[in-house]
Amino acid sequence: MRIRLKIRRGFCLLAAGLCLLGTALAGEAELKEKRLELGGSYLSYQTVAGMEEETLQQQVNSRIAEDLRIQEFVARMNALISDEKYHLTAKGSALLEGEVYSAVLEAEGAVQSLRGTHLWAWSNIDLRDGHEITLGELFPEAEAAREALEDYLEEYVAEELSAHLENSELTPLPEGFWLEKTGLTLLYPAEQLSTLSSRAGAVKIGWNEIREWTDWSEDGIPARIGAADMVTMTESSTAKIREMTEIGQLPDIPVKLGDSVQELTDACHLLNDPDEYAGGRMFSPEGAAFRNVFILSDAVSAKWDQSRVQGIRMDRGCAWGLCIGETEQDTWHRLLGEPDHTVAFDEDSAEAYRTVPGTCDYYEFGDHTLQLYSDESGLLISITLAE
Repeated sequence: MRIRLKIRRGFCLLAAGLCLLGTALAGEAELKEKRLELGGSYLSYQTVAGMEEETLQQQVNSRIAEDLRIQEFVARMNALISDEKYHLTAKGSALLEGEVYSAVLEAEGAVQSLRGTHLWAWSNIDLRDGHEITLGELFPEAEAAREALEDYLEEYVAEELSAHLENSELTPLPEGFWLEKTGLTLLYPAEQLSTLSSRAGAVKIGWNEIREWTDWSEDGIPARIGAADMVTMTESSTAKIREMTEIGQLPDIPVKLGDSVQELTDACHLLNDPDEYAGGRMFSPEGAAFRNVFILSDAVSAKWDQSRVQGIRMDRGCAWGLCIGETEQDTWHRLLGEPDHTVAFDEDSAEAYRTVPGTCDYYEFGDHTLQLYSDESGLLISITLAE
């Protein structure tokens, strides 16, 4: 069983006044975003509104505030309010699906002292009764899953990521995690795992990569948040894949076709210098969502301040049942139909495009193209969205 893990970069930082904004719905409950700006510091996070039981909703939101350390950050913002040089920024992101709330908050800046700090806070709550969701709750055999994950982290991931880490203790597994439809993200304290830019590390594991140990029962947390839709290709996947291509964004990867490359690289440090290939330039941003994900753009000049994201290539993970290293070409031909055209890659052309010999199927959906690369055995090895 292969497990592929990702280091996740943080979120782009914003500034706004105090307000409440409604966002995604999950049944009658919905997310409400709270924002606060004091001086040069900024805080945002998501609470829950619209639950049938008001008392339970109050309990849930109290737990969210406690888990995400909101009072601590507000107190620190007040302490820095008159300081023109030092600030903190704390931005949250949350999922609300199947009466499951999962959130991560990234704080950086003068969080604990005037020295720059970066840390994670998290909250995972079952809205049916308000209890905290534990890591073990995701697996029928929790200890077996934990041991397997730790063995893999030690044997493979530590060596692979060592060149990009300042602190590199991947085990034991951290307490923190958050959930997405595409996977589970482990959130580490910086003193255990941190990048060369001194940011606290995070490792994302796709649900397909831990399929063997995951609780797929109807009432299991992964099933309730819709994870099965990401790892299983069915007739209903076709519409989702088409929509994904038309929008120009892969699931849970925070970049879209047409975005500014400069803004992306300003927000997300690069793991290494951009690589030129036959179609232009490839960028490798730092972060869990971007591990084995490459941003494609032009190579017209040495700078990229005017460049746009022209392609997003994913060599790891799943997108609505299209799973790297698992899905066979015959499967997507059967469900998506015959491609608009197909190109074969020999060794020379494969090298030029930084891939391996095989074929690429092109599907035109709206203004964008879905490119599905398969190796010579017909196994999916890469997904690219392109303009």
